[in-house]
Amino acid sequence: MKYLQQNSNFSIKEIASNVGLSITPVYERIKKLEKEGVIKNYSAILDPVKLGVKITIIVNITIKEHNHTKRNEFVKSILAFDEICELYHTSGAYDFMAKIRMSSIEEYKDFLITKLSSIPNINDIESQIVLEEMKFTTEIILD
Repeated sequence: MKYLQQNSNFSIKEIASNVGLSITPVYERIKKLEKEGVIKNYSAILDPVKLGVKITIIVNITIKEHNHTKRNEFVKSILAFDEICELYHTSGAYDFMAKIRMSSIEEYKDFLITKLSSIPNINDIESQIVLEEMKFTTEIILD
């Protein structure tokens, strides 16, 4: 799993060589992990800046009503926006934290005014512009 996290383009032969096993058990293990849902997907990680998506915004949101129905309605509404890269239900001062990537502050302003603010049940929105990404990884620490 460690090698697949680092580069999903590694061949089964390369992984087998690195872990000291033959190809068949490595292949079977990977297929088992896929079937069990441990391996959810294989994807390429794109550089947003090179694609003109230069701004990352962390958006902290509180909602007015926290009952199951209202919470689910909020989640369904916000997840309908492709601009939402990540969404977390959190404890503490805010109810949700969303990560958004945009090409400009103007684009975010338009999104905030026309889309995000239109969701019912939002009490407060606090936006934080990321000045510099210090670390980004999709890897999970494995023993």
